[in-house]
Amino acid sequence: MTELRGTPYAFLLWSCRVLACCALFLLPVAPDCVAGTEQGAAAPIYPKAGSYKLQRIQEVPSGWVVKESKWLPRRLSTFTTGKITLFSFFYGVCRDPLGCPAAWAAFQAVHDAVRSDQALHNKVRLVFLSLDPEVDTPEALSFYNSSMSTPEAPWAFLTTWSEAYLANILERMYVPAARERDPDGKPTDVITHLLKVFLIDKNGWVREIYTTNFLNPDVILSDIRTLLLEEN
Repeated sequence: MTELRGTPYAFLLWSCRVLACCALFLLPVAPDCVAGTEQGAAAPIYPKAGSYKLQRIQEVPSGWVVKESKWLPRRLSTFTTGKITLFSFFYGVCRDPLGCPAAWAAFQAVHDAVRSDQALHNKVRLVFLSLDPEVDTPEALSFYNSSMSTPEAPWAFLTTWSEAYLANILERMYVPAARERDPDGKPTDVITHLLKVFLIDKNGWVREIYTTNFLNPDVILSDIRTLLLEEN
């Protein structure tokens, strides 16, 4: 896979959001807001859903993806419009604990929360797009598509025909990725990539981007509810 390097977009908006979230840890915590831990530490306080606005960052690019069969291509927009969508890239053999496994854990937590909250049923979609189309074929991903997705919280595992189709999507979403090579120059099964999780509104606009250090399911759920309040 050709290495892709993107320029950070809406950096100022993102930075302001990060600073605002960090500032919350400096605020005094009211006794009825404290969730104690074994060490007695107070749980962080997050802004109430609907008390802030998420700006439009960019439209999700078009591109061809496949799910059930490589003979049934679909536009990426099929999976990024119509519902609030949590979207990220992954690949099946990723072993970096700060990469795909971290995204998977966050997605699983959000998925469980959506399933348990009737107000969120069928309003939120989760989408993973593979970085390794040669290995993560529709057949290989069929187990996840059949076992992870539920009517209350659809969860789609997508891939592409080839790395060429994938590269176009990566470039336009500013996600750098490159396959590592061994000392002899042969490609390995390790793909180095920047973990980004995108929150997309039902019109296909990216409204927030979470990286490894800020991949908090509680924050994501608050942002999801903020978008739902905005729609209403």
